[in-house]
Amino acid sequence: MDKTITVDQLATTDLRSFNEIWLGGTHTQLCLWRGAQVFTHEMMSEGTHDQNVRSLCLQWVNLDDQAAVASVERIARERLKEMGKEGEFYPAEEADTHQ
Repeated sequence: MDKTITVDQLATTDLRSFNEIWLGGTHTQLCLWRGAQVFTHEMMSEGTHDQNVRSLCLQWVNLDDQAAVASVERIARERLKEMGKEGEFYPAEEADTHQ
């Protein structure tokens, strides 16, 4: 189940159960962080590996405001580090998504 919160709530939200953090503007979204997932053989063979992904969406982040995005990223990095969560920031920028 996905959850939507405001940026103000990020510093106090338990992020341990989330696999992704998205920044949501009025018409666009950006994947800020994606956690490293461990898939079992059963999950892959049954095609259920994507059913366990829980996303956290932060409302009303102006993606054109670099300072606002950087501020949210700092908070997210601190919270994830405190909770021992590993993953990568801006995963879509790491891969060639153009076909």
